[in-house]
Amino acid sequence: MARLSLQLYTLRDLFDSDRDATFAAIASMGLDEVEPFGIEHFDWLPGTLAEHGLSAGSAHADVIGAPDQVLAAARTLGVHTVFQPGSDRGAWLSGEGIASVAASINAQVGKFADAGVTIGYHNHEFEFVAPEVDGVPAYDHFVSLLDPRVALEVDTYWAVAGGRRPLDLFEAYGERITHLHVKDGPLGPSVHDQANVVLGEGAMDLPPILAASPNRTWVLEFDQCGADPIDEVRRSIDYLAASNTEKEARR
Repeated sequence: MARLSLQLYTLRDLFDSDRDATFAAIASMGLDEVEPFGIEHFDWLPGTLAEHGLSAGSAHADVIGAPDQVLAAARTLGVHTVFQPGSDRGAWLSGEGIASVAASINAQVGKFADAGVTIGYHNHEFEFVAPEVDGVPAYDHFVSLLDPRVALEVDTYWAVAGGRRPLDLFEAYGERITHLHVKDGPLGPSVHDQANVVLGEGAMDLPPILAASPNRTWVLEFDQCGADPIDEVRRSIDYLAASNTEKEARR
């Protein structure tokens, strides 16, 4: 079965107001794993996760800008995969810029690997709409430049928003894609200006994406929540859990 996780960026606005209640709610949803962000900045994370019986198998952090701090935090938290959560959009306007991003990531791979931590990359939509490099789509050119040890986390929503079918990415990169960001919402020109919605209630065709990913980690994320974030997350986790059970029953 797929592992289920929650990108904590989803509930970031609740951390200062009622952190303990927020993490208690996460744990009550049946999750035992979350995906923190900015792990080099939050000293309270290890204690809070332990208190609520949660682990952090993966995380988002600035591998390029603060590799030593990120690696130290990953080791403290027990994180096995750290995803660079995107890069400078401007770099994607040229082949040289893309090569620079790839080189910056590759430079850290060995040090992280020696500590038992895998580096990965998480996409947004701009990687898929960037100009081609010598006739090759920018994202594919970028991946070709990455150290083969670099994992991929496909944000399925942003891939579709950028015009790329997740199923095509799965076919191209196979087991190198270890994690998915699963989200739902409107698709169109104003995609950046609208909140995400409960899984299954937006424009994403999620069933085939999930069916094609039985051995990947499904990470729920809302870039923007609606009026009741905890309820939206709970209902979305229920959707993923039901999809996981149905998928397993068909095997």
